[in-house]
Amino acid sequence: MIQHNRLTGVCVRRDGDIACVELDDGRGNALGTVALQGLGEAIEESRSADAVLLTGRPRIFCGGLDLEEIASMPQSRIIEFFDLLHMTRRALFALERPLVVAVAGSAVGAGASLLCCGDWRLGARDNGIVGFTEAKLGVPLPASAMMIATSTLAPSVRARALIFGETFDRQEALEHGFFHQLIEPDHLFGEAEQAARSAARTSRASGLIKRTMRKEALDRMDRERAESHAMFASEWTSAAAQRRIQATLQTLRAPR
Repeated sequence: MIQHNRLTGVCVRRDGDIACVELDDGRGNALGTVALQGLGEAIEESRSADAVLLTGRPRIFCGGLDLEEIASMPQSRIIEFFDLLHMTRRALFALERPLVVAVAGSAVGAGASLLCCGDWRLGARDNGIVGFTEAKLGVPLPASAMMIATSTLAPSVRARALIFGETFDRQEALEHGFFHQLIEPDHLFGEAEQAARSAARTSRASGLIKRTMRKEALDRMDRERAESHAMFASEWTSAAAQRRIQATLQTLRAPR
């Protein structure tokens, strides 16, 4: 069964005991309001599966937030948007059944946090980059992104990834904990489905273990949600951050 919402760019396919969620808006899979709503609905539809597979387009997993939509939002609207982002990321991170994430191309900013939600993370051996780019935009990481990142990345790389906003090629991303395994591009999605089927055979006890492992991070992201979103909105609307955001948008709009 396939449910493809063309408006949100999210495809949900139930294949036996696994649910396959695919991000494909035909462009860069940027996360705006509609895309996040679609992803949230897909996560909810996948809760009854024994394992979930999250993928993106063959050339890009997720390019981060939809800057075209949110660049000029006022503070109050930014907080509403990040509340939606928080709930969507939290739902993915809190899934009790195994989550396999397969990434072809780049996963940056909010896309990197989706990757880091995975229990088993596969990357194509391609030229894509991975990283949290918020610092380069001049904004802090919201609590949900911070807790997901620090629960996933090797301690030795957290400063480079989070404070300096460094991005990493495939081999570096593997070494630093973004990925568990790299796969040749033509075989990525087939290998990912096999990994999801294998994960689906784990006992229900694995869900209880996962819940315990992630409880502290989930509790903290909830406690710090309001404060971190207010801080983010304040920085996002600052003159310095707006200059960086507009410069990034000009680069993205430039002909290629």
